[in-house]
Amino acid sequence: MQTIKYTFADGTTNEVEVREDIYLIHLELLQQEKRNHWKETRRHTSLYYFTDMGIDFEDKRSESPLDLYIRKENIASIRKAILQLPDKRRELIRKAYFEEMTFRAIAKEKRLSKSAISQRMKTIYKHLRKHLGA
Repeated sequence: MQTIKYTFADGTTNEVEVREDIYLIHLELLQQEKRNHWKETRRHTSLYYFTDMGIDFEDKRSESPLDLYIRKENIASIRKAILQLPDKRRELIRKAYFEEMTFRAIAKEKRLSKSAISQRMKTIYKHLRKHLGA
């Protein structure tokens, strides 16, 4: 017999004795949950995560006034191009880049497939590149 320790959402814990085969299934499920979490989050670590952990990134670049002006103009052009998108496309941009949602999460929310969201984003990129002359 093995003991499984379970922690409930309210913080209380409970221990249950189970047979060896049930315990092995439990361990496999825990490992699968860890693998799934890692697979979902490994490419989506934002800089906010690092700053929350106390790691700060210092920008050591010294931009010339011309570089600053060009960057501001580029940002203004991108904003203008985004504003010309239809509302649904602007919403996808907002969710993906400003709310940092994954395509999978957006697809689940919209009850679509991940590939459908990916295709829509490709169409948006194509429109933005055309508008920006890239």
